[in-house]
Amino acid sequence: MAWVSISCPQCGAPLPRVAIWRTVKCISCGALISRTESVVSRDTFRQALARARLQSAAAGRDIECAGERYQLKQLLGSGEISQVYLAQRLGLSPSLATIKLSSSPKAASRYAREAEVLRELQALGSGMDGSYFSQRLPEVMAQGMVEGTQDRHALVLRHPNGFWGSLASLNELYPQGLDPRHAVWIWRRVLEVLGFIHRQGWAHGDVRPEHALVHPQDHGIRLIGWASAEPIVHAQAQATDILHSARVISVLLNGAGDGNTIPSHIPTGLAQLVTRAGQDEKFCSEQGTDGLDGLLQAAARAAFGPPAFVSLTV
Repeated sequence: MAWVSISCPQCGAPLPRVAIWRTVKCISCGALISRTESVVSRDTFRQALARARLQSAAAGRDIECAGERYQLKQLLGSGEISQVYLAQRLGLSPSLATIKLSSSPKAASRYAREAEVLRELQALGSGMDGSYFSQRLPEVMAQGMVEGTQDRHALVLRHPNGFWGSLASLNELYPQGLDPRHAVWIWRRVLEVLGFIHRQGWAHGDVRPEHALVHPQDHGIRLIGWASAEPIVHAQAQATDILHSARVISVLLNGAGDGNTIPSHIPTGLAQLVTRAGQDEKFCSEQGTDGLDGLLQAAARAAFGPPAFVSLTV
């Protein structure tokens, strides 16, 4: 008996056995996949695709970048130099994307730099350890001038499924301060990614709440905002990343309160660790991501007992 293994032609993720006889949705990238061409005739598909493109173009919600067309679905947020959209790549292999559209001339060079950094970091993910972390870094789909415009630029990233929003948005959702048990796993995930890029000889350079996305169900964190990242030329860059990660946790624990002090109800050991790591760069340099993660685990165990999964409601 021959064994049949079916994988997604778009992202390579394994598909369920039912994909042999019916259309399925890839749980990894969201693509609709059918093993047979008889589901819809090619002519019918092309006619429908042409109608969809005309309708979306008429609505003024399509853009083209690097030879691919994208339909803007939803505005996710706005910053100093960008508007960020949830979008869908059109064509024969549609997929969700996060698109940064420039609203300032400064964006072009920053988009180019961020795309360059992310491609270099993704290229480092060739080993087992690297492939794990490369899934936790943004993946560039396209970058460049928006077709038909004179000064609008775009950075197109593959949309990370399941990620709810940034830690800044999470902080707004919990103005009374986040449960410290959530702060523990969030900090550990941030330290994991920082540890990986530090071992590759890089520093993020701009760790803050707006630059970390949270996955509530899987307790995952994805760092974004890589335009300031650079190869490490001195150890202080690593220590600065770690120090800023502690300040992010301080913000989450405070909510809408004073970000310079830790609330009194936070367990003493955890509060002391967050405070010291957020103020003492030498301490961060001496501990590194692995050493600080060990101290964090010890403080969490002393405060809450053995590790346990606590659902995050968003």
